[in-house]
Amino acid sequence: MLDFYQITGSTSFAVRCALEEIGVSYQPIDIEPFDRSRPASFAQVNPWRRVPAICDGEAEVYETGACLLYLAERFPAAGLEPPPGDPSRGAYLRWLVWLSDTFRPLWERIMAPQFFTTGDTAGVRAKGLEELEELGAVLEADLRGRTWCVGDRFTVADIYVYMLVGWQHYKPGLRIGGDAVEEHYARVGERPAIARARDLDDLDERLLRHHPELRGGRPVDAPVVDFR
Repeated sequence: MLDFYQITGSTSFAVRCALEEIGVSYQPIDIEPFDRSRPASFAQVNPWRRVPAICDGEAEVYETGACLLYLAERFPAAGLEPPPGDPSRGAYLRWLVWLSDTFRPLWERIMAPQFFTTGDTAGVRAKGLEELEELGAVLEADLRGRTWCVGDRFTVADIYVYMLVGWQHYKPGLRIGGDAVEEHYARVGERPAIARARDLDDLDERLLRHHPELRGGRPVDAPVVDFR
């Protein structure tokens, strides 16, 4: 059984979706967002104390993209990646790296601009939203005419896109891309494994928490994200 270090409704959601798609047994270990010293085993798996992280026997993996790549390769029967030698594998790897290196960090400047400046955060967030609009146009073009990121094969890249696009709902009125992005989001969200992952993470179809005051079913003093 895998150990899965998570904070419900956080970036670890993408890895939970992959675990549910695979159908492997795993033990979720809830991390307290504002006291990551517990359990002590968390720091041994990920010295940065960030979720997600997984422990699979002697294998210890952290960073969202790495966890998704590991799980897709570890459980090939689930078919969540093109196999080595498949012509679409290059595009698949490009998607995972782009999502990890470009799309995911952009959200940090929008959601937590205070970590990127010692002064006024408004400019950091405004620039992030401007870049998000440009990113949305590229994403729309990439998904137009496709069922999934790499054509007709559902992969962990689609899961990652789903989560990152879903975060747009934290800011009312924000829309990433256009119809192709919206339709892709709906297709991923309709999958039974994704619906199970949402229920387990206490999320609605917009990936908003049903109970913002809870993490893993326990009360937590969490700051409210302010998009003003």
